[in-house]
Amino acid sequence: MESGQPERQTITASYGRRSERVFLRIPIEISGKDRQGKEFRERNFTLVINRHGARISANQVLFADQRITITNLQNGASCPFRVVGAVGRSLGEGPEWGVECLEPNVEIWGISFPSREATPSEQEHVDALLACATCSTRELAKLTIEEYRLLSSAEVLSRRCWKCGRATSWRFGAAEADTEIIPSAAGKERRRARRHTVRLPVRIRLEDGRIAVARTENLSRTGVCFVSEVAMEPGQLMGLTLGYWSGGRQEEVTARIVWRRPMEGSHRYVYGVHLETEL
Repeated sequence: MESGQPERQTITASYGRRSERVFLRIPIEISGKDRQGKEFRERNFTLVINRHGARISANQVLFADQRITITNLQNGASCPFRVVGAVGRSLGEGPEWGVECLEPNVEIWGISFPSREATPSEQEHVDALLACATCSTRELAKLTIEEYRLLSSAEVLSRRCWKCGRATSWRFGAAEADTEIIPSAAGKERRRARRHTVRLPVRIRLEDGRIAVARTENLSRTGVCFVSEVAMEPGQLMGLTLGYWSGGRQEEVTARIVWRRPMEGSHRYVYGVHLETEL
């Protein structure tokens, strides 16, 4: 696909309202009592988190308004949660559940979430999960375009850490707790490129010339995950412009859809795409 082709139709001109939602895989332990009063305990992962709750994967059958305890196995923090309900199998391999944190001040996820008013809505920005290199504090930071570009090129950004009480070096935080090993065609094992949680505007150019604009949920050197209302099929090719802002000049790369999963309760889909050229 050539970026010089005429744009025949714009599917959507915006990438939606900012959200504190983060697609993040955190190992957790879930415990509680089932409908018969029998205690259960299992280990699994979060799929999406925010300031007040999460979407989790759990094999145990849960039910609405059930009280459970979730322990973050990365930092040992525990907190009571209320089960909101089942949300299908959109993002993981097993049953998924929406849960509400009953003690949000505990900060069980170990991540500092900014307030929605931290950045004016009209100001272009990038939401990125960062980690302090000194104390490992993680923060869902709102970066200016200049800060994001500096961090992308230098792989480190100097900013104030509230825990350290001074300016420290920050780097991108990983989107998953573990690094998955994938068998190669030659029979050797290789590690998946580390994904970073970055909500970056992205322009999608379809083969028929239509244009859509969305935001990434996470990305790596070889792939991108994003949410869109546009229905596309696995195997379909597209042109992606990462870090797309009106009036800017960014390079378009060719990508292929690897998987598509519907977002429960909406008309949107979560897509995983492979980049033909590494970032």
